[in-house]
Amino acid sequence: MSRSAALPHALALVLVAALLSVAAPVRAQQPPQARAESWQISDVTDWEAGASSGLLITNNAGGELRLAEDQVSGAFLSAPFATAFPFNAAGAVWHADLILGTGVRLELRARATPPSTEGNPDDGWGAWQPMESGDARSQADDGALATADVLAFPADSAYLQLRASLTSQVARASAVLSQVTVSYLQTAQATPILAAGLPRRPILSGKETLTQRPVLIGRSDWSGAVEAAQPARRDPQGVIIHQIAADPTSSSLDLMRALLAYQTGVLGWDDLAYHYVIDAEGNLYEGRLGGPTSDVGRLSGGDVAIHIALIAPEGGAPSTEAQGTLIGLLAWLGQAYAIAPAGQHMVLVGSARAQRPNIAAHSEADPAAADPAKATLDLLPQIRSLADQSTVRARWYFAEGNVADYSERLSFFNPTGTQADAKVTLILGGESPLTRIVGVPAGARSDMILNDVITDTSSLPAIVESSAPILAERSMNLTTDVDGGPGIDRLSRIWYFAEGSTEDTNRTYLILFNPQAAAVPVTITYMREDGTQFEQKVQVNGRDRLVVAVNDVLPNASFGARVIAAQPIAVERTMRFGLRETGLHTGRGIDTLSRRWLFAEGTTQNGFQMRLLVLNPNDQPANTEAVFMGPDGTSDVRRYAIPPRTQLVINVNDVVPNLGVSTEVTSDRPVAVERAMTFNDGAAGSVGAGALAPGYRWAFVDGRTRDASYYLCVSNPNPAPATVTVDFVFSDGATAQQQFRVPAESRYTLAVHELYPDEPSVAAVVRGTQPIIAERSIYPGGGTRGGATTLGIPLP
Repeated sequence: MSRSAALPHALALVLVAALLSVAAPVRAQQPPQARAESWQISDVTDWEAGASSGLLITNNAGGELRLAEDQVSGAFLSAPFATAFPFNAAGAVWHADLILGTGVRLELRARATPPSTEGNPDDGWGAWQPMESGDARSQADDGALATADVLAFPADSAYLQLRASLTSQVARASAVLSQVTVSYLQTAQATPILAAGLPRRPILSGKETLTQRPVLIGRSDWSGAVEAAQPARRDPQGVIIHQIAADPTSSSLDLMRALLAYQTGVLGWDDLAYHYVIDAEGNLYEGRLGGPTSDVGRLSGGDVAIHIALIAPEGGAPSTEAQGTLIGLLAWLGQAYAIAPAGQHMVLVGSARAQRPNIAAHSEADPAAADPAKATLDLLPQIRSLADQSTVRARWYFAEGNVADYSERLSFFNPTGTQADAKVTLILGGESPLTRIVGVPAGARSDMILNDVITDTSSLPAIVESSAPILAERSMNLTTDVDGGPGIDRLSRIWYFAEGSTEDTNRTYLILFNPQAAAVPVTITYMREDGTQFEQKVQVNGRDRLVVAVNDVLPNASFGARVIAAQPIAVERTMRFGLRETGLHTGRGIDTLSRRWLFAEGTTQNGFQMRLLVLNPNDQPANTEAVFMGPDGTSDVRRYAIPPRTQLVINVNDVVPNLGVSTEVTSDRPVAVERAMTFNDGAAGSVGAGALAPGYRWAFVDGRTRDASYYLCVSNPNPAPATVTVDFVFSDGATAQQQFRVPAESRYTLAVHELYPDEPSVAAVVRGTQPIIAERSIYPGGGTRGGATTLGIPLP
């Protein structure tokens, strides 16, 4: 039996560079020292120093252990080995020749006090811990078998003992064990540092997702070393789940540092094999440098995978906290790297191709691997399902919400073929949010009447989330007017409004919703028709909204507005107008300026007043052209030069009187454009932005024909005619379809209420053979109780 006084020279250099540079987390003054030594059993003297049964020790290759003749099993127990210093982790590398049907099993145990020669020889020793190799190999020792992970031991351990078991299912055949090198490490801190005291940050890699980015403890924060990542990169196809056996009471930080020292310094691997590690408390650690595209090249069974290791008891399942962290991580990884949690992918195993779950256990990727434990394997189907359910494929923000003054409804449409749930979170300023789950059948619509959920609050922003790509609209009703439209599907730091007025009876409110945890400073710049500006600075508290009453700061003005926030927020505008404020408009701001804006709907007939509002927020003039197209083609063209930071108001009734029109506005600089229409002598109306581009499919969630007129208006800006198909879904799940032709550069209006009268709920998807623009107009009581016009939601 021999103790190496020091690690091999090359290994020692690696540990000096890779381990002694490891600096302590932020609260420590000195970097944690990773000490490593090894104990080797390799010659006849070493083997004979222990006890064996059913085995033969030979002089071959300096000393080997094999089964004795006619034996099918045998065991070796080493003499206790006193280590050079107390240790808290150990791993092993061994040389063994295995014949099919034979096996070698190695186990290790430790103790803190010298072993006694009296009494029970097992007293004082910890439990035997198996050392499994699977597909792990030592790069530093010519591909020898190795444990991929370290075994965790109490930090005061000072003695080791090895047990080897040889078996054979083949007559007169035996495995041969020629060398075992146990590396023991000490990474425990004299003054323990808890993971709870380390900083967290969101994962930085991967594309933008709706699913929340997990927060983790960065590699430099737990290891203390700032290292540059220089990995080979490949796009991952799946995820492989590993399990590191450790007592839940052991320090995960000490184990992480030992794992890094062992895999890089002892095994000679280029870096940690795991991209992420999760401990029993649910802490998520950054492992391998370079993120999920950093190619591991091992422990993958032929796959290109993201490797996640769970720290859990030997043979046990991960804690509830660890499972929760894992599910959140898998949901985010699935969306960020297009790895569907419940899906499968093809893997080349040898020369054969095989299907493998996108989230696979290590033992599923490599049958020789012993991890994860069966208890963890049994959880995997549920974890895949929960990760899929936790993936946010739709999120809609509604900054405006008021059940004290309006009847308010949220409507959801599920375009998929399976049932979906909409999670609705209502933000109650200063109180805990109110959450409701609304089931949305496949290919159907569901509604949530907010007045039935909560009453007497005039501040009710909402967030709607779903694991399915559902669509969401909000309807707000007065007895004299209505408005409705889709929510905000992405937050932005900058928002624009081309329309705004505090003149006459008009009242304008800007609703700023901050779903972030911290307060956000905001600057609002109002740009008048005469080119003058007014700036207002406000702050929106975390997870709250702020209503800016523009009449209080900018009276008697027509204006456009730009809202710039320090962090992404949701911004809407509500306008009340008419005598006794009978008219209502509310809707989202514009987060993208464009050189082209398209409107399918518009009319100057039957008492409608139509205006186009163009905001040029640039520091240079904008040359703008408005093209008005009637049912049979182009009717008129107007050109305007808009000064910098100025709002332009176009009275369309003066340009094309008594005509139903679609409109295209183009500009040599990006601008914001909205259309305003009022009727009933100015007592009702709606305002809305145009489309940035035509599309092949448009969806409308809300709609009804019971006691209401419902029109779908489709504009075809192309030089070729378009065939348009409309698929309707009604409240009872019934469906219907209409098809019509829209000539080139023309528009068509479909009176849905004439085709399907008295329907309480009508959702629609409009499809064109050419890119089109589609809008919906709804007039309760035929317009006597107001009306609203809304651009459809573009679908891919």
